[in-house]
Amino acid sequence: MKIFETLDEIHLGGLTLGLLLSTAVLLVVCVLARKLLLKLVDRALIKSRLDGSIKGFIKSAVGVVLWILIVLIVADKLGIPMTSLVAIVSVVSLALSLSVQNILTNLFSGMTVLGTHPFGEGDWVDIGGTAGTVQKVGLFYTILKMPDGREVHIPNATVADSKVENFTAHETRRIDIDVSASYDDSTEAVKIAVMKAIDRTEGLVREPEPIVAIKSYGDSAITYMVLVWAETPKFFDAKCALTENIRETFAETGVQMTYPHINVHVDN
Repeated sequence: MKIFETLDEIHLGGLTLGLLLSTAVLLVVCVLARKLLLKLVDRALIKSRLDGSIKGFIKSAVGVVLWILIVLIVADKLGIPMTSLVAIVSVVSLALSLSVQNILTNLFSGMTVLGTHPFGEGDWVDIGGTAGTVQKVGLFYTILKMPDGREVHIPNATVADSKVENFTAHETRRIDIDVSASYDDSTEAVKIAVMKAIDRTEGLVREPEPIVAIKSYGDSAITYMVLVWAETPKFFDAKCALTENIRETFAETGVQMTYPHINVHVDN
């Protein structure tokens, strides 16, 4: 006890050595408690089904909050007026929030996207008119890989405010193709030729059943619509293959794939 009384009599500026040592012990205890709490939070997050980015954000946010609490506890121990300290922290927080307003908007929008999960990595999506494969969904940006190899970083605030179409959300996706045939070819002959092309194309499914029907009558040809479902991962390959196969089966069966022309009849 005499040792502590002696330490309290030693002054370093406006503080006693005993107060500084007790504050140091308190700081060590707080730091250890922070590490323990972070471990508990980490275990809870591992068991949860949250996205990895959200887990990282929650852990970082908890760590920052605990540091703020430690600073307030230590300041109170040293006798620093808490009202002034809280006021300073509030002013600094306000200034920071105003300066990083766009960043915070993207951050909370990113949490919304990760929480609602409208798409995942590897999905083919269209976000506000920009279509590509999702490479990464981060807290601030969603990264799309374009068909030509480019990377597009879309702010999550834009993602949250845009119309999002997920083309790979289901196992199958419908292929829509319009083909033209001559007025001289019967409707049945055209349908048979198209069905042969469908049978030759890999990646297509027969449920729902394919639809081949007249869509419109043009000046030079009849337009037929071809509606057939494909396995989503094979959609683009199947669509290209079907387009080529229709041309080949038309040639084999004698169906004329016409082009715009004008027939002139001369009467003597």
